[in-house]
This record gives sequence, C-alpha cells and structure tokens, in this order.
Amino acid sequence: MTIHTVKSGDSVYSIAREYSIPPSRIITDNLLENPSRLTVGQDLVIQFPTVTHTVRGGETLSGIAARYGTTLLDLYRNNPILDGKPTVYPGQVLNIFYETPPLGEISLNGYAYTSIDRDVLRRTLPYLTYLSVFSYGITEEGTLIPPAGDDTELIALAREYRTVPLLVLTSVTERGTFSSERAANILGNPALRTALVESVVNTLREKGYGGLDVDFEYVPAENADDYAAFVAELNAAVGEDYSVFVALAPKYSADQQGLLYQGHDYRALGEAADYALLMTYEWGYTYGTP
Repeated sequence: MTIHTVKSGDSVYSIAREYSIPPSRIITDNLLENPSRLTVGQDLVIQFPTVTHTVRGGETLSGIAARYGTTLLDLYRNNPILDGKPTVYPGQVLNIFYETPPLGEISLNGYAYTSIDRDVLRRTLPYLTYLSVFSYGITEEGTLIPPAGDDTELIALAREYRTVPLLVLTSVTERGTFSSERAANILGNPALRTALVESVVNTLREKGYGGLDVDFEYVPAENADDYAAFVAELNAAVGEDYSVFVALAPKYSADQQGLLYQGHDYRALGEAADYALLMTYEWGYTYGTP
C-alpha cells in the first residue's frame, strides 16, 4: 500500500498511470464521490491486490469468500465499495488479497448515537474492534437512564460484524448534559455507588453488551479517589466476562488544573480499568476553538 498526496495538476487518471492500476480502483478504494475534484494535499490510498475476482452471475459474496479461503469481514475490509453489505453484481471486480501482509494488529473503537445512519454504521463496523453506544446516564437514585433511542439494533449489528458492543456509562442527567453535581452525589455515596454497579451489571447481561466504557466528565477534584474506587468496583463486579474502559480527559500533567481534569487520576483509573481511552478531541472539536 502507498499513500499518495495529491499535487497540483494531479487527476485520478494521471495517478492511476503513475502506479499502473485502473482508475476505478482509486475511486472505489477511496470512496471518491466526485473523482474529477481532487484537492491539493489530499491523501489517497493506493493498494495493490495480488488476487482479484470478477463476479459471475449467480455468485454470492459468502461463496466467493469460501472459494478463496477468506472471510466476509476480510472482503468487506478489502473492498470499501461494498459498504459492509454482501450485495455483489456480475462484472464487479473484488480485491481478495493484497501484496503485503498486515504489519500487526490494532484495536479500534468508535462512538455512535442510537440515531446513527445505518448505512454509515455498516460501512464502518468491519474496521472496528469495539462500538461504544452512547450513552446511559444516571439518576439521583443510582439507576440508569437509557439512551434516547433503542440500542438493541446497534448491539445486534455490532455482533453481526464481530465487533464488541460497549455500554457507555456517563454522568449525564435526564436533561442530556454532564453534571458535576450528579457525579459527586453518586460517587460520594457508597450505597448509591453499589446500586449503580448492580444496575450496570444487570443491563450488560440483559442487553447483550460485551463490555463497559465509563465516561464521567467534570468530576470534582475532591471526588477523584471516589471515581477510581467506583471504576474498580465496576470491574470487580463484571469479572472477566467484560472489559472495562475508562474515558479520560487529555491531560498535559498530573496536576493540571480545571474541572475537566482534576477528577481524573490517571494512575488510579489506569489501575482500576482494563483499558483507557484518551479523549484528545477535547483539545479541539466542532464547537471549540481551532
């Protein structure tokens, strides 16, 4: 695989000639909606398959996968044009194998609201290890507030693509916003923490989630130890059946000031959880400064 950075005067056809590949492969592999409009500085993936297959009438994607000893997921990954769907048509050229084997493994996580466009979700799931379904909030009594929409379909779709669905537990209230006060009240009360742990464990099992992503934001500094203890309690309660992630505000130093940072003790939370997700988008996002 090569990454080609578009230069002034480049076109899909000139780039295809440079690498001796069909222009159609550049278009499909990069999901170019308007191939005639490239942007200087744009990066294009140039792939070199060693084995391709031209679909014949009556063939199915699962049958093609079996013929070459590969999997549907691998064909989805090697052919973005499929959009994560098994539909093929006669004359379509599929990439079966590439010239260079993978250099190693990587775990990828993506967040999704229950309202996500299902076509976008299917297109993305073949590349994901985990799908974090956003999100379950918390009541004052330590019970869960379910997502705005039904999460059942997202869990099923994740399982279909062998992606692990994660329940995202947040300090979001009935109003749909993060609450420092709600987090402090729950975390500082052992009885409420226990009630919340039980509610989370029951929901994980009932819904068919494969893990948990804890995302308490704007935790007061005085509750930092409580938060780490809560994550440890969750991890102990779910046991080895579920992985526990913790989403962390991106800190430059351990003593960084600010409500977003002081309640996140990296060392303590790292010891309490199985994995950490650094929310580096907090450094710059849609509604923030550049």
